[in-house]
Amino acid sequence: MMRFLKGLLITFGILFIALVVGGIVGLRFLSEQWEEEPLPDRFVLSLSLKPGLDETSEPFPFAAYIGGPSPSLLDVINLLRTAGEDERVQGLFLDLSAASVGPAEAQELRAALSRFRASGRFVHAYADSLEGNGGIALYHLATGAETISLQPSGLLDIRGIELTTPYLGEALESLKINADFRARHEYKGAMTPLTDDAMPAPVRENYRRLVDSLYAGIAADIATARRLSPSSVNALIDTAPLTAAEAKSNGLIDETRYRDEAADAARAKVQGAELVGAARYLRDDLDFINGEDTARIAVIAVEGPIVRGRAEPFSRSRQAAAENIADAIEQAREDKRVKAIILRVNSPGGSYTASDTILHALSKARADGLPVVVSMSDVAASGGYFVALDADHVVAHPTTITGSIGVVSGKVDFSGFLAEHGIRADSVSAGRNAGMFSPARPFSYNEGRRLDEVLDAIYADFTGKVAAARRLGPAEIDAAARGRVWSGEDAKRIGLVDVLGGYAEAEGLSRDAAGIAPGKPTELVAYPTDRDSLKDFLGALEAGELSEAAMRLEALLTILRYSDVLVTMLGGTGGDRINATAPPLTVR
Repeated sequence: MMRFLKGLLITFGILFIALVVGGIVGLRFLSEQWEEEPLPDRFVLSLSLKPGLDETSEPFPFAAYIGGPSPSLLDVINLLRTAGEDERVQGLFLDLSAASVGPAEAQELRAALSRFRASGRFVHAYADSLEGNGGIALYHLATGAETISLQPSGLLDIRGIELTTPYLGEALESLKINADFRARHEYKGAMTPLTDDAMPAPVRENYRRLVDSLYAGIAADIATARRLSPSSVNALIDTAPLTAAEAKSNGLIDETRYRDEAADAARAKVQGAELVGAARYLRDDLDFINGEDTARIAVIAVEGPIVRGRAEPFSRSRQAAAENIADAIEQAREDKRVKAIILRVNSPGGSYTASDTILHALSKARADGLPVVVSMSDVAASGGYFVALDADHVVAHPTTITGSIGVVSGKVDFSGFLAEHGIRADSVSAGRNAGMFSPARPFSYNEGRRLDEVLDAIYADFTGKVAAARRLGPAEIDAAARGRVWSGEDAKRIGLVDVLGGYAEAEGLSRDAAGIAPGKPTELVAYPTDRDSLKDFLGALEAGELSEAAMRLEALLTILRYSDVLVTMLGGTGGDRINATAPPLTVR
């Protein structure tokens, strides 16, 4: 029976792979037989931003055959630059109805719109409604357009900026659950929601400064773009959410229109022009923009929590897996077309070891003569800041949340809760600290002291490397660190950041560091680059990777075969779980 099941599963697996590959090759063949009509001589580009822009598009299996994933932030930046150099493109109709961006992403896109407009083209921004907690960031982006339209029934929800955190300390205490986390130092607030029943005073002070800095920059940009006084903008924000009519009467938007009306108005700016979608535009032959004489700058994203090892294949969750990023850096190092690296960081940190793995790979690239410029997006905190320590230059947006130079680790101890309910956890172990991170008991005195020693060592290493990289004295690094978070504006003031800006500034610094001639064009290319997935698949066959998968399937079937025996053995021990590994030490 088991042999039959094994053969059946393997047969179905082979048939499934054959169908997928055959279907993809067939679609590719059909697509090559179909030719789209050429684009008109003059047209208005139409772009609808989708929620949750990734920093870069990750290589996706068979992307070359099925069109790839949704456009990334870098894709949009490159699109606007290309369109700004294309004589056929007269303007842009930007639909923000479904968009969702962070404050720094909004600044990045807003700057790209400004460059596009500086090329002599217009931008019309539209949304059916700008509402929700991200409304002010979206409106900040919209103010980069010369005309803003809102659906008559829509809202302009620019209520300001708030950092809200539920504090569970009192609730956990009532349940006899002890969250034992140790931080370096008082401003490191990552785990205070579990340990405290209210925002600690140092954390509140730090967050107050951060929110005020973010708010001031955004409000000032809005006032300048809409030709309003700062006091009137502040008053309107305090009145929000605003109806579309109120937003228009107060000068925050230009027109109340439905989407078709807004699109018609954009098209009417250029007599007889068509509206051409971004996807169709990118399918056109754009080789006139970047030819063989182009210098390539690799863009490598550190996006999401920083973790050790490699990312799970086919996973859609964004994690900055250290080995994947190190591989991308290595690929850029080996590519003779690459003249510099822009490390694009949008991460709250994570594993200190993983962050150090990324930093080491960047150090090797710089040692080989490849300049590295770090460009920070919405967040570059803790490990997300640590990876920037061996860069030629560090660039951040004014609204980037950065710093958090500190460390925290610990565990949640459920022993009191378990005892309250008559539950006793029992174990045997070898090694004095084997159960150090067990949630079934508190830290012993020696375990707690050892954890404190480890955290002290990590904090000293972190701050020492920041001080050396940023040329800060003992008093300066102490004032910048201790777990504080900063806006990009404040981070530049205290020496943690070199330049305020985004991709344009990072590209300029990369050109200078690499010695690229002023007249030579450059292109920003995400690494790792897309590979031909069909060739990769055939390569996997040759390398025996599929046979390895079949071996794993056979191992699974073996476990199934002996599952009854395993259950009987575990039942005889009086339990159903044996944990023979110590939980990892995770620091943030």
